[in-house]
Amino acid sequence: MMPPNSRFWRIAAISVAACIASMPAEASLVDFGVTYSLTETSLGSTTEQFTLDITGINGASDTEKGRYGVQSFAFNLPTNFVSALAPTGFTYMAGGLSSSGTGGCDGTGNFFCFFANTTPSGPALAAGSSLDFVFTVTTSAAGSLSGYQPDFKINWVGTKNNYDHVSEAITPTAVPLPGAAWLLLWGLAGMGAMARLRRRPDSTRCPATL
Repeated sequence: MMPPNSRFWRIAAISVAACIASMPAEASLVDFGVTYSLTETSLGSTTEQFTLDITGINGASDTEKGRYGVQSFAFNLPTNFVSALAPTGFTYMAGGLSSSGTGGCDGTGNFFCFFANTTPSGPALAAGSSLDFVFTVTTSAAGSLSGYQPDFKINWVGTKNNYDHVSEAITPTAVPLPGAAWLLLWGLAGMGAMARLRRRPDSTRCPATL
């Protein structure tokens, strides 16, 4: 039989490893002090759900500030692209994002674009604000989104006439659900077992003599 203390530390190590494994790694792009993170979750062999998380808006590190919100954003097409489902409050449009004038989806290029149904207006978002945009991409062949590292463009509106459009590649971070959820549950169950073992009397000790 394994000594209680050895069993405790073994369960502790497995639990911590399971919890860490269930957490996605961070892969972010920083532009003019605003951080953009893209995560993806598989919904099937040909469909992925993406979440664009934007943080630090109008915060201390944001060198442009005065942002009201996002008017449009775009990604280049993956191999075997079929369709994209726009985030809530946005509409899908084929083509990219214009880098001239006021910007916005222009219907040209090897991109797909989402534009806001209502252009954001003032006041500016609170300092340190964050925004999340969830959308899905579907391809015609399994595995087409494997290794997809899209070029990313975004058009902000605010007190500044022209904000930087980023125009850089962004690496998606895979979130392996439901596997991650099972790992997290296993980690929590292990921690519960750890607590029970710590409360259990050590039966290996000799009884006190009178």
